[in-house]
Amino acid sequence: QDVQAYHPIPADGSCDVSPFPRLTWMPGALTLNHHLYFGDNASAVSAGTAEADKGTLAIEETTFAPGVLEGLATYYWRVDETIAGGAVKTGPVWSFTTYLPIEDFEYYNDDVAAETTIWHAWIDGYTNGTGSTVGYFQAPFAERTIVYDDSRQSMPLDYNNVDSPFYSEAEHDFGIAGDWTFSGASTLVLSVHGKLGNIPEPLYVAIEDTSNHVATVVYPDPAVVTWNKWTNWAIPFSEFTAAGVNMARVRTMYIGLGDKNDPQPGGKGLIYIDTIRWTRP
Repeated sequence: QDVQAYHPIPADGSCDVSPFPRLTWMPGALTLNHHLYFGDNASAVSAGTAEADKGTLAIEETTFAPGVLEGLATYYWRVDETIAGGAVKTGPVWSFTTYLPIEDFEYYNDDVAAETTIWHAWIDGYTNGTGSTVGYFQAPFAERTIVYDDSRQSMPLDYNNVDSPFYSEAEHDFGIAGDWTFSGASTLVLSVHGKLGNIPEPLYVAIEDTSNHVATVVYPDPAVVTWNKWTNWAIPFSEFTAAGVNMARVRTMYIGLGDKNDPQPGGKGLIYIDTIRWTRP
């Protein structure tokens, strides 16, 4: 067995990592303790400089929480193992890149008078006339059990395409022209959780810019709404720009089920959306 630390989580090279990560690893054979180096400077971590030195951890300590990190930033870390006899086995330098959340649903509450509920921000069928319902009818309006990763809330999105207009859509107007290409962002990712018993329907995301150009991307498998697990859907910005959308001038995001351009009677069900975010290579 290797005497070096191995099996890092996040995996080396990951580019969709929470800005609040917990780093874990497997200890090498014969390990007595670990010495951890971490930072945003690859050379400092590789050289084991003082700025990257996070100290010695006992053999049973194979987790490190670096705190709140910057979004869309790359970090490096290394775990050296002290083995029996006192020799130090230098570990490889691992890296990961954090995502930047643009909508994590964490800041909505149940204050209807203050208009800070999830369905005040995400407009549904009660306003746009489609078959969608955002949130629950009774507080808490957001979902607090089926959540992604370390989230506290997700967005329930009920769809009903049995009746006209035969598609369901929730929309969020960001209110300003948002530059989604910030800091090299190149991919939109959202986490989707389906339910057993849902009727499959095409799931789509549409982006509209300030010039009213709209591009729609459809998930490859309509059965995703029946999967009782979180699925991370990554959409390269190029799929929107190819249709003429300016990703540096984004105004509105749509999440829908069905075929808006060719509506046909369909199914119904309930899905959950969480941690909409940007990533970069």
